[in-house]
Amino acid sequence: MVKGFTRPRLDAVSLAMAAVIVLCALLLAKGSTTRIALAVAVVAVPLATYAALKRPLLFPYALYVLFVPFDNLLLISSFGTLTKVLGILSGFAVIFWCLRVKHIALPSHATYALVAFLSWALASTYWAASGTETIAALPQYLSLALLYAALAATPVTLREFRWLLGATAVGGIAAAVYGIHQFYGKPFDVAGNLLTARLVIQAGNATIDPNQFADALLFPIAIVTMFTLRTRWLLGKTAGIVGIALMVAAVALSASREALLGVGVIVVYYLWRTRYRLEMAIVAACGLAAMLLVQSSLWLRFGKAIATGGAGRLSIWAVGFEAFKHRWLTGYGMGSFSTAYNDYYLKTRQGYPYGWSSPPHNLLVQIGVELGVIGIVLLAWFFVATFRDLAIIGRDHPRYEDRVMMEAALIALIFVSMFIGLFTYKYAWLIIATAAQLRLVALNERARQRAARAP
Repeated sequence: MVKGFTRPRLDAVSLAMAAVIVLCALLLAKGSTTRIALAVAVVAVPLATYAALKRPLLFPYALYVLFVPFDNLLLISSFGTLTKVLGILSGFAVIFWCLRVKHIALPSHATYALVAFLSWALASTYWAASGTETIAALPQYLSLALLYAALAATPVTLREFRWLLGATAVGGIAAAVYGIHQFYGKPFDVAGNLLTARLVIQAGNATIDPNQFADALLFPIAIVTMFTLRTRWLLGKTAGIVGIALMVAAVALSASREALLGVGVIVVYYLWRTRYRLEMAIVAACGLAAMLLVQSSLWLRFGKAIATGGAGRLSIWAVGFEAFKHRWLTGYGMGSFSTAYNDYYLKTRQGYPYGWSSPPHNLLVQIGVELGVIGIVLLAWFFVATFRDLAIIGRDHPRYEDRVMMEAALIALIFVSMFIGLFTYKYAWLIIATAAQLRLVALNERARQRAARAP
């Protein structure tokens, strides 16, 4: 309580300030679009600032989480996307909140592993085959890693954690609905029919790769599936099944083979680690029905997988392995995969030629070529440490089902990373950061239980 002010006085002051803000907004709004925008800013900026100071995980971070599936569409300038701005604001907000309340959680094992990995990546600038590509790649890794480190050190309550899971689920369902609308809203005169079409989300000059779009739905699918399994509310189960059906249908329309298999990984893991086997079978059947009801090129692409070498991936990996053999210990430097690939492209037999300057389409191949065996070991340490941090939640812990959900999402993420590069995508780091936050929730509950038992 502020000295000299009682609760009623503080409420009166707050109401007076709100009245002044609204009055200014009304005065500014009488006129042009610019004045209306200024009026909105007058009202929104103070409220947003207050929310960021009091609950930074709910604003702006929850808003960032909500927009992650739409990342590449939200271009605002040459600076980047709206999610990038929200990510930066979220990082500063949570760090300032920790300093203000003087409460920072102890670093996790995964944080130490990530620091070691990034240190090696920074060191690779000294021997990088392409200094320009390395300098361009490092800021992406550093920004996402710094946001992860800030979130992994920010105490989070169970309620905030639930809100963040809800924002992730709502964002995934909204992205699925938007994608389905775009797919069926397009004329198919050029494509011929739906069986050869593929969902590519576009907004102006911005597009989202179909594989990345589908992979971004894996975490929301895991969240909504777990909610559907454990809720006893019939309406909640119905809403969950509808949400799962929409997202699985969007995955099918994207014709992403690795994303569909990633959904299968989540289903199998839930059948193995949860007690909801019958419910999981019913939910899986509903998802399968939704997938079969939509017409897309998914099954055609599965049929051509062998004939095309996985859309040229086998040839890409062959070139990557040839480059890896020549610098297997230290690699060619972070971000230098394309340079190394072009150097050995014509020196490797091409059964399914992809072309010049190919992306790696495999996280192990990428890290092996760019950072060598040392980089692979550090990356493995990071993922093992992430699972180890979750291991503090035992089977008798009330958060055990949340642990299963996070492990399923992480395993699915690792699985799809064997077919596409995603380490610089926000949805991948969202899964990893949420796992770190679940650890903090469990530690907080353990501390409260100890305090309750103390005399």
